[in-house]
Amino acid sequence: MPERAPLVLIPQFFGSLVFDRRTSRYLPFDAEATDVLRRLRAHPIDRLLAETDDADRRGRIQRFFEHFYDLGFFTVDGRFAGAVHDDLDVPPDHLTGPLAVHLEVIASCNLGCTHCFAGDLPRREKRLSLEEIDRLFAEMARLGAFRLGLTGGEPLLRKDIFQIIDLALAHGLAPCITTNGLLITEDIAKEFGKRELVWLNVSLEGATAETNDRVRGPGTFAKVLDRLAVLREHARFTLAFTIMRTNLDEIDACAELAHEVGADTAVFRPLYPVGVAERNQELMPSFADYTEALNGLSRLGGPSPGNPASPGDPVALHHIDPFSPHSRQETQSVIHQNYGCGAGNLVCSVSVSGDVNPCSFLGPDFVAANVRETSLAEIWHHSAGFQAIRALPHTDPASGHGQTATFAGGCRARSLVLAGSVNAPDPWIAEQVQAEARSGSAVRNPLVILDVSAQPRGRGCHGSCG
Repeated sequence: MPERAPLVLIPQFFGSLVFDRRTSRYLPFDAEATDVLRRLRAHPIDRLLAETDDADRRGRIQRFFEHFYDLGFFTVDGRFAGAVHDDLDVPPDHLTGPLAVHLEVIASCNLGCTHCFAGDLPRREKRLSLEEIDRLFAEMARLGAFRLGLTGGEPLLRKDIFQIIDLALAHGLAPCITTNGLLITEDIAKEFGKRELVWLNVSLEGATAETNDRVRGPGTFAKVLDRLAVLREHARFTLAFTIMRTNLDEIDACAELAHEVGADTAVFRPLYPVGVAERNQELMPSFADYTEALNGLSRLGGPSPGNPASPGDPVALHHIDPFSPHSRQETQSVIHQNYGCGAGNLVCSVSVSGDVNPCSFLGPDFVAANVRETSLAEIWHHSAGFQAIRALPHTDPASGHGQTATFAGGCRARSLVLAGSVNAPDPWIAEQVQAEARSGSAVRNPLVILDVSAQPRGRGCHGSCG
């Protein structure tokens, strides 16, 4: 595999994004900082400082350099340790490409879960070939869309799944994959261990067989734990839980379970009323119950706001996603204004047969085009579907009196299902929107990621694919 620069600078209308291959994360920079990074790619810091007459600007550049030198942005001779995507047409009002693409590699599964976002399976569609997937990956790399989520169905039902992963890695992408774990053998575990993935998610829906099997089917809990014993001998993995009414009282135990089975990380996401779950909306927790569950996790230990880590804590709160209402730092950069939903602005999805959607949760009515007929760049920049979702009006709850007439945070797919329109207020968080509007803050759509192991950390496993 070719040696690549650890960083990639991707020009944007506000300046740039720098993708850090070592952490699989994007960092935004304004136009002035972008200019400095570009100049430091061509010349070392000493020359740049010598050419800068203004003392105040010279001091800002020096402080900028020193801060990011400690983060590994520069070589020992003071140059930017990255490549620059200079061949991109930078649009004036949206990103040059999605930050993450979710690719459905198969539309069948060996389970029939009562909350599956993929809907009724199998679906009989002509799936993308390896050659077509390779072209898609090449275009993603050109656009600076490096985050890749491989989904299904059950991805391990696709016999060429490791070829797909290898194609992604060959193009410099950062792949994630989610599996129910039942098909993991020692050979498959070894294959995972040979590859550097950002996430290897294994799904469970409770800390006990009774809770999990109610959703995933009889016997699945014991079988998955058996397969995890094999997997942990060869590869790092994450346990991924969907928070539902049925497992709210087990959330702490789920984090403990992840630690016990050798997972590096535990991920908790809310149930979305899409796919099969649209018919089982009684499984959705209230936002208040969901928030309380997150609060409970934050009290388990580890570094969190007001709760520094203690030596020996078995479950450490390693990272909370920027959309979390409890630990977001308002000094973090914001690279889009869409109030909690990245559909069509930060992410997109590609179906097993190549249909491109701002978000797979939105369903077939929102398919913009197909990559078999139209390039991903053309779809991202110019398709009516993507232009339409970016042009949707919104209400900023912080500017009103707690009442919103249009989408003001949360999930547009949830608004579509629960309120009949992608631009309606998200009913799931309506009370929270109003409460936070009265206090002058913006609502966040929470996602919690827990570090549950004391093992040394390298790349990956601390960022989200979605």
